[in-house]
Amino acid sequence: MMTLAPLRAVRYDAQKVGALGDVWAPPYDVISPEAAAELRSKHANNFVRLTQPEASGSGRYADAARTLDSWIADGILVRDDAPSLYVHRHHFELNGEQHTRVGVWGLLRLVPYEAGIVLAHERTMKGPKADRLALMKACRAHLSPIFFICSDPDGSIGRILGDEMAGAATERAEFPAGQTHEVWRVSEPAALDRIARSMSEQVYLIADGHHRYETALAYREALLSEGAPAAGQGGHHYILAYVVPEGDRGLSLEPTHRVMSGDGHTDWRGAIAAMEDDFRVQKLGGGAVGDAMALLEDRAGRASFVLVVRGEEGGWLLEPKGSVTDIPAVALHEMFLAKLPGWSDAQSEGEGWGRVSYTRDPAEALEDVRSGAAQAAALLASSTVGQIREAARAGQRLPTKTTYFRPKVPTGIAIHRIDPGEEIGTG
Repeated sequence: MMTLAPLRAVRYDAQKVGALGDVWAPPYDVISPEAAAELRSKHANNFVRLTQPEASGSGRYADAARTLDSWIADGILVRDDAPSLYVHRHHFELNGEQHTRVGVWGLLRLVPYEAGIVLAHERTMKGPKADRLALMKACRAHLSPIFFICSDPDGSIGRILGDEMAGAATERAEFPAGQTHEVWRVSEPAALDRIARSMSEQVYLIADGHHRYETALAYREALLSEGAPAAGQGGHHYILAYVVPEGDRGLSLEPTHRVMSGDGHTDWRGAIAAMEDDFRVQKLGGGAVGDAMALLEDRAGRASFVLVVRGEEGGWLLEPKGSVTDIPAVALHEMFLAKLPGWSDAQSEGEGWGRVSYTRDPAEALEDVRSGAAQAAALLASSTVGQIREAARAGQRLPTKTTYFRPKVPTGIAIHRIDPGEEIGTG
């Protein structure tokens, strides 16, 4: 059993920095260099200066640590005086409709995946983990939360979090434009106990943050090798978490589409014909991207994808025969691309000529094909949270960027300073 523990979070002092929306930032892995520069120019204390430090080479990590320490010394960032959980209500617009997502920030104990409590579903890559480990070591902090989804089969967690939002919010911010956030700090012992008990028998699916979770496990092992306590409630045994109940109506899981580029010359038409024993194939006309996406929206929860090929009019709708998988990225990578000459697992993850890149914009993917910049593009249907959870329960690691939960969780709301000598939850 595992539960959500309170923490003495390090947070911005709004009286020092002004509007919190000016200092929060998106997660590091969705910030382009241009967007990072814009965020830095927006405010001298924008959080991107910690998660994407401007210095080059290995010195960038020490630069982030110096920045963090100076902001704490100057009172820009202040540590709360008592262990707390932070209920977070996020209002946003999606596809022309208003939505609300409710989650809670706290600490989850780090456990290996083999324990079956924290479920991973995506493969990770060495480069991002090495980068985040160097930053974590330098700052001695978890700067960004892992986005978890807890099972909450009876909906009790959602109701309990709702009760904590009855009064005025502790903080309110707009970030980015058009999205609003309200945060309630919960530090009263009875309320903390009520939330903790509701989460004590949950399974936690990683929605976003696989690289950082595995990095935190590696950092804890490094600290243990240096003499940190192997048992107890030390801060190195915990990770900063943002947890949303699975039944929350604001959970939005969207597909990430694939663009296949490189200098090779795959016979895509021949490949499709050769795989008709494994797939139901439907030839499509040359309609607009909206037509293909409408077709896929009708197939949400099915392992369907539309393949568009350079020099070919229209495209093909492919769906696996039988019940081999219900996840589109698996059907594409493991049943289709893996059988093509030159498209090994390594190459489909970004190495070699058969390179796959990713975009959430189907129009962008199709334009890359039409312009000749890419060989082909695959537009994917969306999966459900339940499908991803069950795949993770079965120990299945899905292709990179199988899931995209929208909107992303801002960074800058809370920081967990990693102190092996601190007893978590006791102040």
